[in-house]
Amino acid sequence: MGWLVKIYKDLKKDFPLFIYLYRRMKKEGLNKQDIATLLKNQQDLKSMEHRVDLYSDFIKEQQLQKQYLEQEIDRLQFKIKTIKPNIN
Repeated sequence: MGWLVKIYKDLKKDFPLFIYLYRRMKKEGLNKQDIATLLKNQQDLKSMEHRVDLYSDFIKEQQLQKQYLEQEIDRLQFKIKTIKPNIN
């Protein structure tokens, strides 16, 4: 009983959340392993989201680089076309 009182004091305003989680666990029939798996999956998901953000930024940079290089190719091709007639 003392342990429950300590938990209640520690939780204070978060006690309703604790009760909600407890009831939800009971309703879903979750055990310790299920909870550990859910928490691990959540951490994995956060890690994956971070990697997706990094890859998205990299892809955007590559697209900008591609666009710049395409413009440079167009510029050089135009320059070649303007120089060729002067050579003949």
